[in-house]
Amino acid sequence: MATEKGGLTARIHGRWLIPTVCLAQLALIALPVWRFGEVIPVVTVSLIVVSGIALMTSVTSALLYLCFIASVISSEFYEEHLMLPRNLHFCEALFLVVWGVAFVAWLQERKLNWRRTRLDRPMLVFLGLVVASIGLGLFYGQDVRQVMRDVRYPLYYVLFFVATGFFDLRRRGTFLAVLVISAAVVGVEYLIEFVRTVDLSYAGAFHRVARREGLLLPMGVLVVAAAFLYETSPVRRMVGGLLLVPIGLALVVTMGRAMWGSLLFGLFCVGGLVLLDRGRHRGRRLLIVLLIPVLLLGLGYYFQQFTGAGVEDMAAHRLRRTVTEGDLEIQGRLLAYALALEKIWQRPLLGGGHGNTISYLRIDEYSRPYVFTSGGVDNTYLTIMMRMGIVGVIAFLWIFARGLRIAYGMFRRSDDPHLKGFCVAFIAVYAALLVYIVTDNTMMGNRLIFWHACFLGILARLDGEADETGGYGGRGELELG
Repeated sequence: MATEKGGLTARIHGRWLIPTVCLAQLALIALPVWRFGEVIPVVTVSLIVVSGIALMTSVTSALLYLCFIASVISSEFYEEHLMLPRNLHFCEALFLVVWGVAFVAWLQERKLNWRRTRLDRPMLVFLGLVVASIGLGLFYGQDVRQVMRDVRYPLYYVLFFVATGFFDLRRRGTFLAVLVISAAVVGVEYLIEFVRTVDLSYAGAFHRVARREGLLLPMGVLVVAAAFLYETSPVRRMVGGLLLVPIGLALVVTMGRAMWGSLLFGLFCVGGLVLLDRGRHRGRRLLIVLLIPVLLLGLGYYFQQFTGAGVEDMAAHRLRRTVTEGDLEIQGRLLAYALALEKIWQRPLLGGGHGNTISYLRIDEYSRPYVFTSGGVDNTYLTIMMRMGIVGVIAFLWIFARGLRIAYGMFRRSDDPHLKGFCVAFIAVYAALLVYIVTDNTMMGNRLIFWHACFLGILARLDGEADETGGYGGRGELELG
C-alpha cells in the first residue's frame, strides 16, 4: 500500500484506477438498461455513484475523473438531464467537490504555504480581471443572468491551483492517456451519431457532426503524435495508434475546416521541435510526423469506401465554398466580428464587462440562417476584448505564452524522453489551439477548460520541481497500455 501525497485515503498505487472506474460506470449503465430498459434514471444514478467513488480516492484521481466526465458526456445530455438546482451543471458540482477534497488534503498536510510557480501570477491576473469584469458588467447595466452565463466557464481556470498544489507528477503520463481516451470516446460518439443520422443505403449521403467536445479530437491526435515520437514502450505506441482510428474518423465526419488547419499547424510545430531536438532518430521521427496526415487521409478514404458516404465530395464542397463561393456560415461570422468590433471600439481598454451581448446571423446544422443573441462570438480574442478589453487579451496570452516558453525550455534542457513527450504535446496542442480560437470561443466558453487548467497546472509543477530539486517528478510514462 502507498499513500499519495495530497490524497484523502490510502490507496493501492496503481495506474488502473481511472480505467476501472470508467468500466464500472459503463457496467452500471449497461447492465440495468439491458435488464430494465430505463436509460436516463440509470445513467444519472450511476454517474452519482461512480463519481463519488472516483472523487474520494485522491486529488489526482479526482482531477482526472473530472476532466474525463466533463468531456465524454454530450452538452445536450448535460443540459437536458444533468442540470442541478440554481442552474448548476453536474460537472460544476464535481468541480466543487474536487475543491473540497483538495482543501481537506491541504489540511492533512498541515502546511500553510502554497506551492508557487511561474504561471501563478499570469493566472491570478487573468482570474482577477474575470472577477472585476463582473462588477464592470453590472456597472454598465448588463443583464445579471447573462453575466452569470458568461462568467461561469472562465472561472473553471481556478482548477489550475488545485493541479499545482496536489497533482502527483508521477501520473502526468496518465493525464495524457486519459486525454487520448476521452478523445477516442468522443470520436466513437461522433461516429455513432453519423451512422444513426445518415441513410447509408444511398451512395454519397453525408451528415456533418459538430459538438463542443470536438476540440478534443485535434488535441488527441497531437498527444498521440508526441507518444509516437517519444514513448519508449512499443505496446503503448500501438495502443495509441488504435485509439487514433476513431479520433481520425471523427475528424473526417466533423468536416471542421479550422480544426483541420489548426491540426496541421500543430503537426508543423511538432516537426519543428523534432528538428531542434539534440537527440538521435530525428529523421525517423520527422517521417512519423509527415505520415500522420497521410494516415488521417487514408482513414477518410477507407471510411468513404466502406460506408459509401460522400466524404470526398463534402470536403471538396466546404473547401471550395471557403475560397471561391459565398459561405453563409463565414458571412455570418464576419458580420458577428464586425458587431463585436463596434462594441470593443466603445470601451477598448477594459471592455464592457461580462453580460455584454450582440445579435447576429448564424447558420444551424441544416444550413438555415437565424438571428442569435450571445455574449460572445466565434473568436476567443474578440470575445475577451468585448468583456475584458485589450487588457484581458494580454492577460490571457500571457498565460499561454509563458506556458509555451516553459515547455520549450524544459524540452531543450531535458534528456528524459517522457518529459520531452509531455512538453511536445503541450507545445503542439496550445500552438494549435491559439490558432484555432480565431474561429471559435472554446477556450472561454466550454467545459474543456478543465483540461486546459490541469495541463497548465501540471506543466507549472514540473517547472517548479525542476527549480527546487533539479528533477522532474518521476518518469511519468504515457500510460496507454
